[in-house]
Amino acid sequence: MSLALIALCALFLSFYFVLARLKTQKKSFNFRVLSALVAGLLFGGAIQLVLGTNSEAATSFGEFISLFGDGYIKLLQMIVIPLVFVAMTASIMNVEGNGALSRIAPKIIAMLMITVAISAVIGVASIYLFHIDANSLVNVVGTNSDIETRSDKLLSTQQFMANNGLTNLALSIIPSNIFSMLTGAERTSTLSTVLFSIFLGYSILQVKKRQPEKVKSFVDFINAAKEVVLSMVREILKLTPYGVFALMTNFMMANDLFALAEMGRFLLASYVAIGAMFIVHLVFVAMFGLSPKIFARKSWPVLVFGFGSRSSMAAIPLNVETQTQRLGVDEETASMSATFGTSIGQNGCAGIYPAMLAIMAAQVMGIPVDLSFFVQLVAVIAIASFGIAGVGGGATFAAVAVLTIMGLDIRVAAILISIEALIDMARTALNISGSMLSGVLTAKQNGSLNLAQYDAHDQEAIEDGKVVVQGQA
Repeated sequence: MSLALIALCALFLSFYFVLARLKTQKKSFNFRVLSALVAGLLFGGAIQLVLGTNSEAATSFGEFISLFGDGYIKLLQMIVIPLVFVAMTASIMNVEGNGALSRIAPKIIAMLMITVAISAVIGVASIYLFHIDANSLVNVVGTNSDIETRSDKLLSTQQFMANNGLTNLALSIIPSNIFSMLTGAERTSTLSTVLFSIFLGYSILQVKKRQPEKVKSFVDFINAAKEVVLSMVREILKLTPYGVFALMTNFMMANDLFALAEMGRFLLASYVAIGAMFIVHLVFVAMFGLSPKIFARKSWPVLVFGFGSRSSMAAIPLNVETQTQRLGVDEETASMSATFGTSIGQNGCAGIYPAMLAIMAAQVMGIPVDLSFFVQLVAVIAIASFGIAGVGGGATFAAVAVLTIMGLDIRVAAILISIEALIDMARTALNISGSMLSGVLTAKQNGSLNLAQYDAHDQEAIEDGKVVVQGQA
């Protein structure tokens, strides 16, 4: 073991000690996450500048810290299917009142569909606003083994979709074996789980109306399972600052700084598009007679968590708690919007990103982007946004689905591998904002929004993986 490797490991673990100290000093969760993110970017960038990407010490150190970064991601992936299953089932079966389900779910889905279509339009506009030319980007960045590997994987996924066709892909969503579905082994496991959970929750709801005593034990079991799973999620959330630091350090070490700089225009275009969509969300809030400033302030802590974790599914508990405890949304609407928003109409991953890639792919293939192409693209993006998993990699799957349906080449996405993580953080925050927006506006339409609670001046802290509201008045 070289002296350089020992020094790197010591510095890495020292910052973990600093993060632990920040927690004991009662620094906010968001402060610790953002500190870890910035420190990881600086630490990883410094390592690459000093040692390079191919040095033995840097390679060995990268393998060491992947235990922490990839381990955190694995924990998030581990909890996704159980969380979706219990959260969706509970949100449906606990709906109270005749016709409440039909008043809530369609409006949430409609809002998600409207906003994802708008986000697609903004994504297309950003490509032209920044004059991004995919052909020149390919020539400048070039190719390497990572890009070629990523390209092969994307082509394999695209070929799978093309061979199966839309009919078979739609049928694959219906699980033939729920136990296999719950393992998460299939490409459509997340959407299959959502579908089965909705069906199960609705069936429980029907039995509750007719013979509540017969299903009481099962309802109690699902609610208890939900609490247990949410407790597991909160324990994982406590590790977020540590996971983010490892992931950002590895990201900066593994990627060529020159390539990152060359793709800076696409990165900037993505962030401008995402920022524009955040403004659209606030415009919708104002159109419904609510304060955009309050919505932005109260949703901010959850968005910061999503930015750091890159998982809208892991943010479900914080999403629901913020909606119910700070924004005045009823429990049924908050639960449904938070859960639906992880697999339907994601504004960032399923809207902006596929739209931008579609225009770039059309440029490479020499396909004219006329009005017909544009309208078809927006419609395809809205439809394909169903079933996009709210964990890292969901945007890529959405892009593959859209480009396959449009008959476009997916390989242009491979060159963006270097900046994927940086874009995905902002996309995830936008996804969460979209789900919270759908919950707030649906509650406002249905008359179930607690306006006094929405307008209340309070302060929120995320402690031990849950929302703590202080000073509500």
